[in-house]
Amino acid sequence: METTGSPKETLGRHLARRLVQVGVSDVPPRGGLNAVTFTVGGAYSENLPLVCIVGGPNSNDYGTNRILHHTIGLPDFSQELRCFQPVTIYQAVVNNLDDAHEQIDRAVSTAIRESKPVYISVSCNLPGVPHPTFSRDPVPYFLSPKLSNQASLHAAVDATLAFLDKAVKPVLVAGPKLRVAKAGEAFADLAEASGYPVAAMPSAKGLVPETLPRYIGTYWGEVSTAFCAEIVESADAYVFAGPIFNDYSSVGYSCLLNKEKAVVVQPDRVTVGNGPAFGCVVIKDFLAELASRVTKNTTAFDNYKRIFVPECEAGEPLRVNVLFKHIQRMINNNAEIGAVMAETGDSWFNCQKLRLPEGCGYEFQMQYGSIGWSVGALLGYALGTGVSR
Repeated sequence: METTGSPKETLGRHLARRLVQVGVSDVPPRGGLNAVTFTVGGAYSENLPLVCIVGGPNSNDYGTNRILHHTIGLPDFSQELRCFQPVTIYQAVVNNLDDAHEQIDRAVSTAIRESKPVYISVSCNLPGVPHPTFSRDPVPYFLSPKLSNQASLHAAVDATLAFLDKAVKPVLVAGPKLRVAKAGEAFADLAEASGYPVAAMPSAKGLVPETLPRYIGTYWGEVSTAFCAEIVESADAYVFAGPIFNDYSSVGYSCLLNKEKAVVVQPDRVTVGNGPAFGCVVIKDFLAELASRVTKNTTAFDNYKRIFVPECEAGEPLRVNVLFKHIQRMINNNAEIGAVMAETGDSWFNCQKLRLPEGCGYEFQMQYGSIGWSVGALLGYALGTGVSR
């Protein structure tokens, strides 16, 4: 963004420095309404901290009853804001420099804290205007970390251990909210300590290492990895860490799960069976505490090893499974592959069968399900990770 005046005095430079400070890269310009559905709506559904910055009407255009470009053709300048409100956690309309500093900082900090997209509209005539508010570099953010209520945490772990100790063949299932909670490592520690077989919901693929010794694949109801659904649904206790149960992930709500057998661990709440429920419990803290106290039980994984039958190799007809076996070999033999991007549709199901090596990420957009998502996502992923080829 080009600005004029002193290099430390303008809104534009303040906004640019603030975004660099929190690790936001430059992105190609795009009209605000173009970004609503594909980009911002998808980021909201997937709990991604995105900052959407758009150029707004000049500050002296407000109240003039003019019709401007990049709008739907009405002199109501709030039309774009109303479109963004359902798919952003915070909206800042900067048409006055006096409170621009507070609005911008509140928007960026909210995106980081809530892991959701925010909207910032800046009047086009303001970025290069000097103002005393921007006379110095922005102070680094200090966002208070979320803390567990210790009494509630210990009560939740005690109740969960009592629940699991009664089970003969418990299992552990990873959900997509492990990403926003940054609890993947704590989940892996619990998997090692418990001895339970480990599955991942389809939208959680890549969030936990598939090299874990008792990883059994994707749990996705009747389209699960071979023999995975049998183990999960026959368990007498299952721990779901950070799940999202929607019509996609549950195959039209057809999964054979019983609520009374489940421990559901959300980012700040734990529910054991039909109750009790414990609030103010951070998922990372809960998983770590449970890992330190859980009793190891490999019974369910022993059952999995008894029923598992490897896929045949020789004499197979040419079909999608054969293609994806070649893709699997390509992934295994190429240490430079940083992530697999699965397009909406058939690739959802086939890519779930891939076994990801250590350090290989996995991305797909299950909640929003936008066809064509992978093209823009691949470019954004490459930009964010510094890949230039």
